Amino acid sequence: MESRWLTLGLTSGALATLGALVVAAPARAATLQYWWFDAQTNQLVFTTDSQVQPRAQLLVNPTRIVVDLPNTQMGSTSASQSVGGAVREVRAGQFDRQTTRLVIELAPGYSLNPQDVRVQGVRPNQWAVQLPTLNQGAAPASGALPPPTATANRVQGNTGTGAGSILSGVVTTGDGFLIRLSGTSPTPTVQITNDDADNRFAIIDLPNTAVAGNLRPDDLPNYRYSIIAWDVAQQPTSPPSTRITLRLSPTSPDWRALRNSSGVIVLPPSGVPLNSIADEPAPAAPLAAAPGRPPQAQMPQAQPPQAQAQIPPRPTPSRPIQSSPTPPPTRSAEPPSLPSAPSGRVVVAIDPGHGGRDPGAVGIGGLQEKQVIFPISLRVAELLESQGVVVVMTRREDVAIDLQARADIANRAQANLFVSIHANAISMSRPDVNGIESYYSSESGRRLAATLQASMLAATGMRDRGVKQARFAVLRQSTMPATLLEVGFVTGAQDAPRLADPAWRETMAQAIARGILQYIQQGL
Repeated sequence: MESRWLTLGLTSGALATLGALVVAAPARAATLQYWWFDAQTNQLVFTTDSQVQPRAQLLVNPTRIVVDLPNTQMGSTSASQSVGGAVREVRAGQFDRQTTRLVIELAPGYSLNPQDVRVQGVRPNQWAVQLPTLNQGAAPASGALPPPTATANRVQGNTGTGAGSILSGVVTTGDGFLIRLSGTSPTPTVQITNDDADNRFAIIDLPNTAVAGNLRPDDLPNYRYSIIAWDVAQQPTSPPSTRITLRLSPTSPDWRALRNSSGVIVLPPSGVPLNSIADEPAPAAPLAAAPGRPPQAQMPQAQPPQAQAQIPPRPTPSRPIQSSPTPPPTRSAEPPSLPSAPSGRVVVAIDPGHGGRDPGAVGIGGLQEKQVIFPISLRVAELLESQGVVVVMTRREDVAIDLQARADIANRAQANLFVSIHANAISMSRPDVNGIESYYSSESGRRLAATLQASMLAATGMRDRGVKQARFAVLRQSTMPATLLEVGFVTGAQDAPRLADPAWRETMAQAIARGILQYIQQGL
């Protein structure tokens, strides 16, 4: 969930360690569970079963990026991947008894600027190495490692001149945050992007505003009120304007911004008490931050994206899921009989999220989201078909399908309803976050989401996280009433044992099918 960036430097003629993300060392040896290089995004993603302290270096002859994982064993993950083009091969191996090594080797004749290579910490045990565009040319010149900073915040482009208002800082208050401004306070605008729980942003635009030249990332709030990071960037407009991008945790509210006499205040929605918003847990140790912005897939641009941003595939554990505590009992061992479908042809599209090499969220004991929601989805389809409903599945196998294709399948089938089934996740340091929630995008999906949420709550007795509006791509691109269900947290101490239990999954499938049939009975 956190986004942490490290720029790699190069010292010529040596196997120079170019930088590391420092986190608390695990008490036992970690295991490399999964890795994959995505050639389309030039990104290596890898995960371990516990926290690691990656260290990276750039070597020449041949040119290659080496990522060492100390106190980590190889596990049974794949050993190599042929890529083609600018990247010849990516491989993993046991470098010594205590170190697993990942190597990205470039094809002959290709080089990169080490200052453009970034390491992103997605979670304490999940990382992404982002390469820039690779060009043919000579070996890279030497480059110095930027000094580390203990915050994920960023300040960019600040000149402090040429505008009617100057942003001098941001402070935490008893109501939220105060953006301190001198001069004439502008009227702020706010955009919220909700394409993915792990990529939620609040974008605050301040016209005719420059950023003070002495403002530093450490001067901004650090992991307060569920905000992971602040990105303050002066824009090259005339006069200058300033964009503040707040990276939100999955549980963060949709913040609003209002002008007042001291600047701009940032507040939670009306009716949401500030004491109900937890501080976002900070990383375990200081992080090295890159001087530039993350790629577009990670940080929104001038307008909210019209299609969901590309997200690297989450990890696939290569060893069996660890045993979990006995799950709490569900409310009823014998679910009531399902409602009957009305006469006439009704088509329901069921969308099991993720799949294939994208396992979705990975939680306690290595529990994968796709392992949870795929059997639930198949069972929902079976139950609906037994009641005379025509079911269209976006996938019936463990394969990856992009978001637009999922919506296209439902649209081509002229489905009456679209139900996308997922499991939720948050930082592994927050096992206290549990519960189910249902999302809709347009008003046509609100009743469907509310009906299914009520059915799931009645059957399971789980924590109610509410019915919410969000701009998930599969919901926006579907032409019929659509909802996205989050059936629990794979990272939750209460939810994870339930999600891993086949009996509980049967209960959830019955509840979803019952809710769909109730919705159909009420009228499409």
